[in-house]
Amino acid sequence: MDRDWAVCPRDEKQSRWSAPYATLNPSGDIVISRFTYEAVGAPEGFLLMFDRANATIGLKPAVMRKEKDAYPARTRGRHGGRVIRGYRRCREFGIRLDQTIKFPHATIDSDNILLLDLNDAQSAARPRY
Repeated sequence: MDRDWAVCPRDEKQSRWSAPYATLNPSGDIVISRFTYEAVGAPEGFLLMFDRANATIGLKPAVMRKEKDAYPARTRGRHGGRVIRGYRRCREFGIRLDQTIKFPHATIDSDNILLLDLNDAQSAARPRY
């Protein structure tokens, strides 16, 4: 039997595990991938900040012993991801969600702050097949 194979081209898009990746759930948990965590220097914790004018969450790396307002970066899963539990801060900032959202264009600025733009967020719901 002869086969007529067609090659499936590979696109240039980075996988979500090789670029900054973060989600925020209705419980105020910010989950970041291991790549993201290592890209900001693998800190003990983060200062959780919010820019109301631009609807952007900022996570600034912090040393837990030196920063009284730092939130610990707790281990999440088996692959090195981290979770920052910020329920009270999200409520204080007026951030309320019905579902988990992801930040497809999360970036790290020149001050090493992870920027999560709420205006650019998307639903993180997985499609059912």
